Amino acid sequence: MILAQNPALRGAILTVVTLFGGLLIGLVAGDIAFHLIPGSSVENVKLGHAAIAAIPALAGFLAGGAAWGWQMSKLAEAPNTRWMALAGLLGFGPITIALAIGLGIAEPIFVEKAGQPIHRVFTLLFVPSAFLIAGISAWAIGFGLSDNKLAWLLFWRVGLSAAATFLTVNLIMETLGWVVGAPGAAERATMVTVLALGNISAALVGGAVMGLSLAGKYQVDNLYPRGTMG
Repeated sequence: MILAQNPALRGAILTVVTLFGGLLIGLVAGDIAFHLIPGSSVENVKLGHAAIAAIPALAGFLAGGAAWGWQMSKLAEAPNTRWMALAGLLGFGPITIALAIGLGIAEPIFVEKAGQPIHRVFTLLFVPSAFLIAGISAWAIGFGLSDNKLAWLLFWRVGLSAAATFLTVNLIMETLGWVVGAPGAAERATMVTVLALGNISAALVGGAVMGLSLAGKYQVDNLYPRGTMG
């Protein structure tokens, strides 16, 4: 009952459950597929084996985006849930994959050639990435609702709130001694831990902002149908 009546809480929980749930299911399915391939080995990973295992992982990842779009359409009380599922998939999937590839290329360049500390490079690269993933995904939902004004409003609101949250978590973790690239950081998986906490927190806050923005928009539309206001 509380979840149904609170659009911020609903948006936050649904965002984390669908996006990270899809990613988790995809990773588990990919790991199972990899180990089922005859001759596969984690000590000597072959490109073909990795490509086969990546298929279910990618499918789960994209399914999470589609599930998120579908849930956002229900939150907004939109009639075309299939179109919204496609909007969620296309908004979240391509930009996340593109940035993951780009970050893998850019990080060693910044660290090795520019001589910047790893933790500063981490902040410099991942905070804007959080903004772009959240903002573009949110924009796609507004576009799926055929509302260009709402799409750009969601882009800035959700993108900035997600980026600010990721930055805050990153700085708090640094203060607590979880510094990416510091001595001993690899042994306790500092980058993975900070990245996971930052992304989950950004998804929660961005999803909450999304929920409030969608609920507010369509509550007004339901009270005052298009063409009856001013």
